[in-house]
Amino acid sequence: MGRWRTTNGGTLARASALACAVGVSLGLAACVETTTDASAPTLAHRPLERREGVSLAPATVAIVSVEGAPESVAQSFSQELARDAKALDITLVEPKKARYLVRGYLSATSTADGAALEYVWDVFGPDKQREQRLNDVIVVKGTGDDPWTVAGDAALSSVAAKSADDLAAFLSNTPEAKPIPAVSQTQEPAPSTVLGYAPVE
Repeated sequence: MGRWRTTNGGTLARASALACAVGVSLGLAACVETTTDASAPTLAHRPLERREGVSLAPATVAIVSVEGAPESVAQSFSQELARDAKALDITLVEPKKARYLVRGYLSATSTADGAALEYVWDVFGPDKQREQRLNDVIVVKGTGDDPWTVAGDAALSSVAAKSADDLAAFLSNTPEAKPIPAVSQTQEPAPSTVLGYAPVE
């Protein structure tokens, strides 16, 4: 990874078994989710819990790279990830202005009845030390020679949304995430109006 140092000293690309091992170390309930339809993948896996009542805006992020996928896939995935991230209050900026730098890796491999789609996100702090790894694997059933085609756009969209959720959860637990000031619900009473009535003759 060049000047990017990791605590494990390994590459980002991991087989599904290794991803499971990393997941267990993070206290994850499950590592692989199986779907029955390539057009409707399900991701119920939540490795981190988002802290509520905080703003993620100060914890600025730069997506440095998305590797492993074909260029066309990586480009469309990155655009979708950016949209999902912004929808979750994640502030995306240039690397020089970012508090956290993120490197991603996507891989798709053929299985006996479909494809396995894996993502790994390594989050680095200003000192270039990795502070968090976010990863998961989904298995999509289908037929075809190209695992990326078997996985399809729906699976990649789910991975983008899940990646944004995981990143938001991590950022919500960082020192930069500041509590959102409570908005006072007290309202001044409306001035009373004295009505005069003319005498009835």
